[in-house]
Amino acid sequence: MFSGSSSPPKDKTEATVPGIDTNSLNSLQPENASPREKRFSPPGAGFFRRQSEDQGPAGEKKRRSSTVTKAASFFSNAKNSLSLNGTREGTSFSTSPQVSDSPLQKLGRMDPALSVPQGSFNNSAGESVPTTRSSFRVGVTEDKNRKCRRTMEDTHAYLYNFLGTPAPTASPDINGNDPPRDANDSQTSEDSLNAVETDNGYFAIFDGHAGTFAAEWCGKKLHLILEEVMRKSPSTPVPELLDQTFTSVDQQLEKLPLKNSGCTAVTAVLRWEDRVPSSNSATGSAALAPAAAAVKGDASSDALETSVQDTPTEGSIPKLQDRAVRQRVLYTANVGDARIVLCRNGKALRLSYDHKGSDENEGKRITNAGGLILNNRVNGVLAVTRALGDTYLKDLVTGHPYTTETVIQPDADEFIILACDGLWDVCSDQEAVDLIRNVQDAQQASKILVDHALARFSTDNLSCMVIRLDSNRVKDVVSNKVDPIGVDGDPSANLNRGVSEADKIVEGARRSMANAGLADNPELAEQANEEILEKMASNDNQEPGPELNLDSNHQLPSVDVLSQSNVPQESK
Repeated sequence: MFSGSSSPPKDKTEATVPGIDTNSLNSLQPENASPREKRFSPPGAGFFRRQSEDQGPAGEKKRRSSTVTKAASFFSNAKNSLSLNGTREGTSFSTSPQVSDSPLQKLGRMDPALSVPQGSFNNSAGESVPTTRSSFRVGVTEDKNRKCRRTMEDTHAYLYNFLGTPAPTASPDINGNDPPRDANDSQTSEDSLNAVETDNGYFAIFDGHAGTFAAEWCGKKLHLILEEVMRKSPSTPVPELLDQTFTSVDQQLEKLPLKNSGCTAVTAVLRWEDRVPSSNSATGSAALAPAAAAVKGDASSDALETSVQDTPTEGSIPKLQDRAVRQRVLYTANVGDARIVLCRNGKALRLSYDHKGSDENEGKRITNAGGLILNNRVNGVLAVTRALGDTYLKDLVTGHPYTTETVIQPDADEFIILACDGLWDVCSDQEAVDLIRNVQDAQQASKILVDHALARFSTDNLSCMVIRLDSNRVKDVVSNKVDPIGVDGDPSANLNRGVSEADKIVEGARRSMANAGLADNPELAEQANEEILEKMASNDNQEPGPELNLDSNHQLPSVDVLSQSNVPQESK
């Protein structure tokens, strides 16, 4: 998965063979043994068979029976070694003892958000589809890369109607910014549970290591935590809210049983905003809600010295709103080496930062925190220097993301690419843009990139998401040719009051749990944690993922404190 890591050795217990009953193998007679059974005979078995006339039929029968027993044991061990790998096709509420639930499914018994069924294209956030007023289209393709990887540790999530953008004077119950309603509330009937159409997008890819748990958990939960953080602080700049969200995710993962699991992450929020000119912003403008909050704060503080030109008084807030212009804004945040690229006039603009052990700045941060960079890995173990999870290394491997804020230019910005390092290890940013620039269908474009990575012999799991922007729709909204949506106070907002799309999806999962007799129960949480810990203890000998494996043939230096001279600079 990570740069510099070797692909894992082929495991002979890669998969079970369907259609074979391991119990029936023991009862087979020697003369009826099939070629499949003979394939697992130990070396030298053919020599013993050639000497069968000298040793007698009793010895031959005993040897063949031993071979069949070994084959049965082989299949049984293969099944057990894969028992922790949960399905990604959706969460089942079945309590049948014959089905081994994944850790995420066990925790889903007490958290409806973790029980949300996978949506189209394996969307971890649930089912989300565009509307006639959507100004973008999402396409996503994933591939386990079965020639190199035994399991799929990537997850992804996207929403077409993420939380509405707050306005300074709007009431909090418009455009889905009201808090999630209680499941027992009489107002949350099937007819009244409507999702507000916002045309605000959420996109994310999580690349797991040391198992799938952290990536799957983030795919189900991070967007919900982000919405909660945004509701609590509507006037805080979005990059700060993204940082708070990643910190909260890290804190919650630390409380869960699988503390060795982690994931890199790249997330993006594409939303409509009313923005005003600002000389203090790198983009030349600022969102209206934070700007208005700053105005109120400056007006109420006598100690704060402000500029008359940049900071109007409280009475000028209506004038500030009159100056506001509706714009499309893209916010990004990433930890690790998952990457996001924007195509602007055919040129690739990277909106993320690769947090790797080979990066000079990240290496200095690790050493200043008391860690070491050995073979471009944190303490010789982890190839990335920032990630979600990885509790055992959290003092060094921080979850604070690199964030960006970009105002979309309708005439220049064409599409966005999110992908894990499985693509970027074998494909440059510009090459990816060139491959799909003339492909208008987002789904086809994502498949082209994944197929290209496979053809280039990528050795990692592959996940690629392409967001194709509708420039005509964006220009119509900016020029007021169509009714705007997505911001509190829009004329159409009062006609479609309801909850956010994410809250509606979770409420649907909660009702499914209730219908299955699996209501929220704190006792189930404790039981799930105990079961997961027991499962972990029984799988201590399971081979770790290649992201955490060192090359056994490579000699580690005794002490190699990172210095400026021995670490190559990472391209930005």
